[in-house]
Amino acid sequence: MVLRSSIEPATWPAVLTGKSATLLAGQQQLDESQWWSPAEMRVRQFALLQPLVEFAAQSLPFYAERLQTAGWQPGMALTEALWAAVPVLTRDQARDAGERLHAPVLPASHGRSGFVTSGGSTGIPVRVYKSELAQTMWEMLHVREKLWAGDDLHGTLVRISTGQGLAPELVAQLESPEGFVTPNWGGLDDTLWHTGTFGWLADRHPLAVQAAFLQRLEANYLFTVPATLRLLLAYFRNTGTRLPSLRSVWVMSEMVDDGLRQACQEVFGCEIIANYSAAEVGFIGLQCPLHRHYHVQSEMNLVEILDPSNRPCAVGEAGRVVVTPLHNYATPLLRYEVGDLAELGEPCPCGRGLPVLARISGRIGDYVVSASGQRRRFNPDHYALAKIPAVVEFQFRQRSLERIELALVISRPLQPAELGTIQGLCADFFGPEFQIDITFHTILPRTPAGKLLPFVSDLPRAGAV
Repeated sequence: MVLRSSIEPATWPAVLTGKSATLLAGQQQLDESQWWSPAEMRVRQFALLQPLVEFAAQSLPFYAERLQTAGWQPGMALTEALWAAVPVLTRDQARDAGERLHAPVLPASHGRSGFVTSGGSTGIPVRVYKSELAQTMWEMLHVREKLWAGDDLHGTLVRISTGQGLAPELVAQLESPEGFVTPNWGGLDDTLWHTGTFGWLADRHPLAVQAAFLQRLEANYLFTVPATLRLLLAYFRNTGTRLPSLRSVWVMSEMVDDGLRQACQEVFGCEIIANYSAAEVGFIGLQCPLHRHYHVQSEMNLVEILDPSNRPCAVGEAGRVVVTPLHNYATPLLRYEVGDLAELGEPCPCGRGLPVLARISGRIGDYVVSASGQRRRFNPDHYALAKIPAVVEFQFRQRSLERIELALVISRPLQPAELGTIQGLCADFFGPEFQIDITFHTILPRTPAGKLLPFVSDLPRAGAV
């Protein structure tokens, strides 16, 4: 990566000013903190938590009441026991609290604030204000992700996604088969580094048009959502089309399973680079530079994985993801439950002290409910389903207490053996309590954020979890 100097023609050594200097200085500190022990990181986190809690209690009656319930009073040192007593803030509560979560005045050094809204894939969209300081911390982790990935930013990046929220003239370009093409990536990446060509195409185009766009630009990096990636992999595999220029695929919004990673290796011959984030809190985990699991971004977020009794989960145990952003005073989120389940992993062989998320299991609402009242987390062997060549997309839907629908998009008629494998998979997981209906579609519905959910339920929310 070649740094972009803020002062021309002094290109080497690069002279960095303004945002570039801030981000590079932050990166130098993150390069050190990633090796801290968990104990040292915890001390630093609580040093950030203390003023955040003081501010929240002083500025927002909503938090003053919750902290008082936990036994904390202004001026009191925040201990592990006191923190564990602070009530978890659910998405429902955050949504219902609305403006009561937003600080009326920010510390002047935190800059201005603007709002973001979660994609609402859980069905509960949450609106959060973020300060310029919080945005800078997000940008620092964006830089870390690029450095961890180790990619050559001189390469050509192609994005295939929706044009939601863009200016009409740009949307028109994305929806043209020629797409939108510029000589550099733009944005934060181009602020810091000299970057290569950038192309953007709407995902509404036929797969043949998307594939041709990738080939024409000789894409080195593809940035898209897993649902679109599945479609492209199926197209390239079934048509024998090749894309030898591709070095890696960067994905957003949805979780990545082992089946998709394997398919990407088989078809494109490259790895998937993924992260775990939420609009309200920013980056929760970044993929390890040497492994496929995620490192918790503890410098910016205090992340807890909790069991149903709000106790910390052990390694290998899946629990609710609870996040406290440490720098965003505009909308303090103290022990905020993002709505996902994750599993803690063993310390990483890479030597980094940042905690490991071995698996992100999906949404808390991903439960199958039987007529007997039993609730089971949705977790069939859908990797086996994804390995069937004809299966392009799939989605399970609980229609009733007795009926499960498996909706499929296929590239060709299923062979008897393939259909038998699918039926066996469903029988093994759901058992005799459910009737399984297999239906076929040309496309499956997405959420407003463009996500394809592997499981949805038509049952009332209260009955699902």
